[in-house]
Amino acid sequence: MPFKVTMTKDEDDFFLPDLCSPGAVFMLVLVSELFVLIQVLALPGPGDLDWNRLAMTSMFVQWISLVSGAVLCRLRPILSDKKLVVIVSSCLGVVGTITLIFTLAAQWFLWRDAFIDTYPEWTQLVRHITVSLIITAMLLRYFYVQQEAKKEQKASHAARFEALQARIRPHFLFNSMNIIASLIHIDQDKAEQAVEDLSDLFRSSLQDHGNSIALSREIELCQRYLRIEQHRLGSRLQTQWNIELIPEDVHIPPLTLQPIVENAVYHGIQPLEKGGTVSVDIARSNDNIIIRVRNPVHSAPSSFAKGAQGNQLALENIRSRLNMLFGNKASVEAQLFEGESGHTQEFETLITYPYGGDNHEHTDHR
Repeated sequence: MPFKVTMTKDEDDFFLPDLCSPGAVFMLVLVSELFVLIQVLALPGPGDLDWNRLAMTSMFVQWISLVSGAVLCRLRPILSDKKLVVIVSSCLGVVGTITLIFTLAAQWFLWRDAFIDTYPEWTQLVRHITVSLIITAMLLRYFYVQQEAKKEQKASHAARFEALQARIRPHFLFNSMNIIASLIHIDQDKAEQAVEDLSDLFRSSLQDHGNSIALSREIELCQRYLRIEQHRLGSRLQTQWNIELIPEDVHIPPLTLQPIVENAVYHGIQPLEKGGTVSVDIARSNDNIIIRVRNPVHSAPSSFAKGAQGNQLALENIRSRLNMLFGNKASVEAQLFEGESGHTQEFETLITYPYGGDNHEHTDHR
């Protein structure tokens, strides 16, 4: 089923991170411990490190950090749709209250005999709360700026992706219309059938699928395109599909496979007098989807140079879109092999990308 990357309010638009996740807990403990170490080292005293003070301060700060993180984790779904001032005030209030409680508890258990008349020690209480609020405000500011930068980056990537996508569709339309125009003078029945195939094909290809569609849908798009080309080239165009048993939830950026198949026909099969076979192999290897398209090309330098230029434009476009979705985990490679005869060579395009994507939420778009 077609899907697109969706952004939920709680997950992508909310700057407060999920403090219940293992990674967030680890970073919380690490940052707290670094703060304690700096504080202990900055205190005046003997040259050697006061390990007792370090241990006691670490336990005190870690309790405040972990309890504050746990409470904010529970409050996160509630705060996700609130105004910024309410979110910030709530976070500062939670951390300040927890710091107050733990400071009072520490004073009572450690110094209740010595300071029974002056309990609580207000100077220390105010100092602890002030420090905790300052650090919390700095972290909230950091989370907010980081989230705004991510949103801006996503918007930029989405705009670039749409621009790259728009380059393919007009090219595909013009080539298909040329096929139909040539069929009108040869066989009107085939031209009529080609128009029907083209209308069904464009109804699918021009839909807003988001960043990805089902791989089975992309294969159907290619097969309809090849059926249109078959009307024009006849027996000169042969196709071979080798598709291993892959999960139904495998997806691919729309119009990724089709331009490669189109170039295989236009720059590979069409210039050859006897034509040839376009072979498409699709398989899953571990956590990657591997797509291999292979076709014969003419060995003449002029014919190959023309085909290589067209292939390069399509491959660069596809490589850019895959890179925006999957980063360096995706690759597009092309290479030449010697053919069985001396007049042709084999051109192979290899696409590899992660199965299931990289941190993308798959949501039905129908």
